[in-house]
Amino acid sequence: MNSDFFFPEIPIGDKVNCLTLTKLFFDKNNIDSKKAKLLKNFISYDQIPIQFMDQVHGNNSQMITSYSSSPKKDTDALITRESNIALAALSADCLPITLSKSDGSQFAIIHAGWEGLFSGVIESSLSCFTGNKKDLRAWIGPSISRENYEVGNDFYNSFVSKDKDSKTNFTKKNSDKWLFDLREEAQRVLRKFKIRVQSSDICTYESNLLYSYRQNKTENRIVTIIWRNE
Repeated sequence: MNSDFFFPEIPIGDKVNCLTLTKLFFDKNNIDSKKAKLLKNFISYDQIPIQFMDQVHGNNSQMITSYSSSPKKDTDALITRESNIALAALSADCLPITLSKSDGSQFAIIHAGWEGLFSGVIESSLSCFTGNKKDLRAWIGPSISRENYEVGNDFYNSFVSKDKDSKTNFTKKNSDKWLFDLREEAQRVLRKFKIRVQSSDICTYESNLLYSYRQNKTENRIVTIIWRNE
């Protein structure tokens, strides 16, 4: 396995590629991952510019029709129909979610932590896709695992009060602590729309190839990218 990046076992769309870059990629290419937004033309053989966003843990999604060197402000999801733009999300425990129509005609990237999931960033992104949502495919990149994501009673009560079905993704740890499965919660939401989902089982908290904010408050971020080849 190439340790420079992780990617889904099965492509999520025709001619659509997605992957998560690891620490090794940044080290080999002498890129400061604190400044990942400066990454230029990583997909060198295609010369495709990478569209970043200023993520705010919200539910705002934007349709992208042309590349901008400035990150899209106050945005946690990007959607496009263009083949000359790559879309990127930064993460260090949160979920990087890639989406594509099976024919590759539309694709998206989502940054989803607990706040984004709670406020509906997945649903917001799906509303930008045309056609039947059952035609979409998803891949969830490396993120923090249930075993390492501890939350309190208020957190649990907020989620379960909003949607009782999310209860299945919590495990009681003790009288006032729970373990929450971000990945399974995202999959639950996606599958409500009959979307086929692949998910990485690699934990950012445990892997020495990735970054984890929960582990050491790092400012570094891994980068997940999606693009379409013509």
